[in-house]
Amino acid sequence: MKEIILRGSARYLYYQYGKTKKSTIDYIMLNLPFRCNYKCFKCCNRFRKFKSGKLSLDKIRNTILRLKKLGAKVLVIAGEGEPTLNKNFKSIVKFVDENGLIPYVFTNGSKINQKLAYFLSKHKASLIINMDSFNPQKYDVYVGRKGSFNVLMQNFGYIRRYYQKNTYELGEYKVVSLAVNLVLNNENSDQIPKIKEFCNEDMVFVVNEPINIGSAKKNWKSRFDDAEANVYKKVSYPLGTLAPDKECSYMRNGLSVGSDGRILTCAYALETQDLYGNIGVKNLISARKKVMKSVDEFYAKYGKSRCILRHPEYKKFIEETKNVEKNWNKSSSFRRKETK
Repeated sequence: MKEIILRGSARYLYYQYGKTKKSTIDYIMLNLPFRCNYKCFKCCNRFRKFKSGKLSLDKIRNTILRLKKLGAKVLVIAGEGEPTLNKNFKSIVKFVDENGLIPYVFTNGSKINQKLAYFLSKHKASLIINMDSFNPQKYDVYVGRKGSFNVLMQNFGYIRRYYQKNTYELGEYKVVSLAVNLVLNNENSDQIPKIKEFCNEDMVFVVNEPINIGSAKKNWKSRFDDAEANVYKKVSYPLGTLAPDKECSYMRNGLSVGSDGRILTCAYALETQDLYGNIGVKNLISARKKVMKSVDEFYAKYGKSRCILRHPEYKKFIEETKNVEKNWNKSSSFRRKETK
């Protein structure tokens, strides 16, 4: 049986284009303004207080085109809320597909009805759908909304029907455009075999460790502190990496843009929204170098991590990078005055 890979994932790009340099931009990570119909206890963004701006559709399109010229191949819609609720969601997906990039969407799947499933398959969007339990009662508790599991199962029927034609063979791999993601908690590791069986051979199954931020932080002792964090290694490794211990390609080979246009370390690292400037900067390459410089300096001091947000010293990364940024801004301001 051929190994299954998700179109747009790190392994897919590696197979299609070979080894990439650290400076290569493969991914655009785009946040849309926070809006969600669930109240998941694992959510990174619940209970985090950050301003969520609104980039115009034209600015989003221009940013995509600018980064495409720099080599970007995939637009990842992730980071804040449920993207299918955004009024510009379909326009963005269509624009991305028509311009030769891969739409790559993280979603809870609740709004992907028959019509939207057809639209997304038509525009070749890769979907990463959250499913933290195959038990209807537990799933509904996890997302904070009764009846959600049944809705998801109905939507999966539509999704699988339309996405069958998006599956193809590529050398030694079978390429699919669907993935199911489970985030470990204290009681759902027993669900792994059931969900893996559900995925069969037309969906990639991924198990991720929780991130101790937002709602998860509030629920950490009751929900996550005993989670079997290494179970995922027996199932698969995250879609954004080439191996369990490898750095996240979404960050290392990408650029994250917040919902208001400010550049982030990662789409989920909302604490970094004041550190690097915005998409209006003349040189996106220099902005990205600034992002990775802050990451590399931090890793040199505290050790590397697959995910910057899962690093045990993530708080220090935020504080130390803020201090460096303040000093850099002061010196830049002084140099500007000197040259006048």
